[in-house]
Amino acid sequence: MNKNVLLLCTNNSGISIIAQAILSKYLKGLNVFSASLSKNKPIKIEVKKALQKDGSWDNEFTSKPLEVLHAQKFDLVILLEEVSAKQTPDFGDETTLIQIEYEEPNYSSEITLDKFIKTIKMELIPITRDILEL
Repeated sequence: MNKNVLLLCTNNSGISIIAQAILSKYLKGLNVFSASLSKNKPIKIEVKKALQKDGSWDNEFTSKPLEVLHAQKFDLVILLEEVSAKQTPDFGDETTLIQIEYEEPNYSSEITLDKFIKTIKMELIPITRDILEL
């Protein structure tokens, strides 16, 4: 049975989309979702281009508010930015909740975005794999 992972950030236009793309591509057996905690913004075109170059883009990726996923249960929720306890909803006792803060990369720099994608691969894949015992 596939496990469900949710990646949360403020706008769901950059960091969480990159994380969703990477986890979806490299960790099989996961349903990976991303959403915004406050207001979602369109996915940055530079993010889409960088993920296409990496081979991890999927046209199914969309920017969405957390409310859209209200009925979904998650095995793991990863907060990708500094978030106050007030902003974080209760996902229930069966959900593991962790916070890994990433600084917004310079989206206009292709080199910086490529490095950020590599960072996500090196850090987030092993963390997710360990927590979910994949």
